Formats: sequence, C-alpha cells, structure tokens
Amino acid sequence: MTPGRDDFDFRSKWAVSIDEMMRYLNEWRPLIIHFSGHGGSSAGIRIHDNQHPLCPQRDIEVVRGTGIYLQDDRRSQHVTGRALTQMIASAAPSARVVVLNACSSDAVAESLRDAVDCVVSMNGAVDDDAARSFAVGFYRALGNCRSVGNAVAQAVATLAAKQLPDEHLPVCRTRDGVSADQIFLRPSGLHRP
Repeated sequence: MTPGRDDFDFRSKWAVSIDEMMRYLNEWRPLIIHFSGHGGSSAGIRIHDNQHPLCPQRDIEVVRGTGIYLQDDRRSQHVTGRALTQMIASAAPSARVVVLNACSSDAVAESLRDAVDCVVSMNGAVDDDAARSFAVGFYRALGNCRSVGNAVAQAVATLAAKQLPDEHLPVCRTRDGVSADQIFLRPSGLHRP
C-alpha cells in the first residue's frame, strides 16, 4: 500500500529452468529482475536428492565458479555469473536492476553490473526470514518513489530493527559512473544521472 504501487507490475515464476528464464526475460522485458533462491560463491561439490518418483537417487555434481541455481524437472542447474550476465544482456536489455536475494550472490554481482545499472546481492549466507524482510523493505521503499540506493538502505534498516543478524549482508553495486542514490524507477523507465 504505497503511492507508487501501480508503477510496478509484479510477475513471478517458481522453480524455473534456464530455458524458461530466457523465455520470460524475452516476453516480459523487465525493468527489475528479482531472483530469490540459492546461490554459491566457490567451487565445490553439491549433493542433492532427486525427488522424482521414477528416479529416486542422489546426484553429486561438481560446481565451479560463482552463480545461482535454477531448476528443471529433475535437478538444480548451476548458472555461472558470466552465463547469467549473458542471459540478461541478450534477452532483457530493458533490465536496469537485478536483485540476487540468494546466499553468496555478491560475487555474481561484479559481472552483472556490466549488463545493468545496479545489482543488489548478498555477501554470505542469508537466512530465509532475513531474505523475505529485505525484499519487503526494498519494494516498500521503491513503492514510495525512493531511489534504489535508499531502498537498499531502508531494507537494511528493517533488518537491523528486527534484530536479524544478516543486516550486514546486502551489497549494492552499480555500473561505473552510476550512483544507486540517483536511480529512480518510474513507469517511463530509469532516470540516469
């Protein structure tokens, strides 16, 4: 319930695959892309149980590089920061802000800031309650016509006021020469400095 609530058209999809994400980026031409899920910032091994009834097994996959996880019918798909940047730059050139509300997503932000004006990410493991509170605070501020930089600050203040231990995790990175405090999202698009 904010004055700018009609300035935004929220569309959500759950557990999307790489192909589905590309389709939605092309169809929707988003100004903001918000990812809420799992991320990773280092090489290692990821173990996950396959819950598919026809194939009950445990998969072990080697993961290299930073990225996020998308989902197809059978398993998680690791998408590197480089690949995510290519996906967004090629399919959603309208995107100006990417929110990576996922654990250890800050390493992905560095490559993404070449494709969009601003990337909001998490520098470490973030609790689900903190991730939800961050999103509510962030979009409440945007709905009140605040800058992206101020929206991040308000979301962090919300985490601090709720005494959630993850208030130090959100990071806001911008394209060179752009200030998050000067990015205002309006129906007509992004106003640049």
